[in-house]
Amino acid sequence: MMTQRARLVVGSLAVLFSVMILDSITWGQSPKEDYETLKQFYRHRAKEIGFALDPNGKQRLKLESPVLTWTGLDYQGYRNTEAPNSGDVYVWTYQGRAIVAGGVLSLPLPNGHEVYQEFQALVETPPQPISSRSDWGVMWSPPGVELRAIPGAPNPVADSDTNALRKRGLQMRGLAKQFTAQTRSAKTGEIHPLKLLPNAVFRLDSDALKKSDSDVIDGALFIFTNQLGTDPELTLLIECHQTSDGLRWKFAPGSLAFQELWLKHRDREVWHLPNFLNHPGERNFVSTRLHQGITTDQMKEILDHDPE
Repeated sequence: MMTQRARLVVGSLAVLFSVMILDSITWGQSPKEDYETLKQFYRHRAKEIGFALDPNGKQRLKLESPVLTWTGLDYQGYRNTEAPNSGDVYVWTYQGRAIVAGGVLSLPLPNGHEVYQEFQALVETPPQPISSRSDWGVMWSPPGVELRAIPGAPNPVADSDTNALRKRGLQMRGLAKQFTAQTRSAKTGEIHPLKLLPNAVFRLDSDALKKSDSDVIDGALFIFTNQLGTDPELTLLIECHQTSDGLRWKFAPGSLAFQELWLKHRDREVWHLPNFLNHPGERNFVSTRLHQGITTDQMKEILDHDPE
């Protein structure tokens, strides 16, 4: 006869076994394999996105390799998910200058993944209105950012210096550290600090810039992430401009998040963006849903059907 303790052990094992079976059905046999499928799917969708600076599509932007592959935990409590959200960040360029930052990401749900695409304009005159593949059919018409001088910034190192690129890179890292950022939790309403990644995720192509008609000679894109992972929340573009007064450093903040955001320079607020869902704000940032509930097996079918 089975004792009460034995029955409890068997019952617990049965529950554990059932959870393991359910988990394998929901998330697949190999989490590592599923994650690799997600990354391939992100890149596949990113390559389907096309931007141009002109209505006729002749000045097409170039899609660069992923600048950041990230995972986050901030949506687990908010959406009651079973696993971390993840995504890739991309930069689209024209003649060496970063024009759009954005990416493809997903949130894990019991019936698959919600997949989104997000874009942030980085320049004063961004691409013309475009329509991208989306469940919502959103047309994006960004007005562009305002590039502002960085208060108290030192003069950029001129190209006449033999180590100009390296020294300007060090200057930009130092300037980025002068900024701090915060976000408001969509779940609790509490304000939390964001963390600055120590290195720029993307450096502008100085050789291509020299051949263009732009007054930008150098620049880099930095990212602030959530404290609960590497989920990018805020972008910080720092550029070196040729002006009538000589070389000057300028900056432009941007969003890759729904949450309310703040940016400060040496403890002085220089930018604030309300919650995207409640107040679209500057409209330089847009987020649209690609798939409401797609499984990794369905992603593999798409990848097999549309090979690169």
